[in-house]
Amino acid sequence: MEFITVYIKDKTKINHEIQLPNDPAFSLMELLRASELPIQGTCGGITLCASCHVYIHSTHILPEQKEEEIKLLDSLHNFQKNSRLSCQLRINESLDKLEIEIAAE
Repeated sequence: MEFITVYIKDKTKINHEIQLPNDPAFSLMELLRASELPIQGTCGGITLCASCHVYIHSTHILPEQKEEEIKLLDSLHNFQKNSRLSCQLRINESLDKLEIEIAAE
């Protein structure tokens, strides 16, 4: 599989369907930014800022969260059970048809 499809609801509630290269060298955050979607990723993906916070709306089995991600998400006022940092999700075919919403700040 050369590309995966990701469905995104942005902060203004507009839905997007984008094709991303199936390349584990990239995080979801990096490819969302490259697609010019409104996600910041201020810290560059080192789990310090949570500006790449998303909600997962599909039933995909995702990699387990590391302690840093759990602590950072837990500190957010808009934390939900389906919260993840998109910088911590590496692109691979298991994310095909992932449904996310970019969290409001």
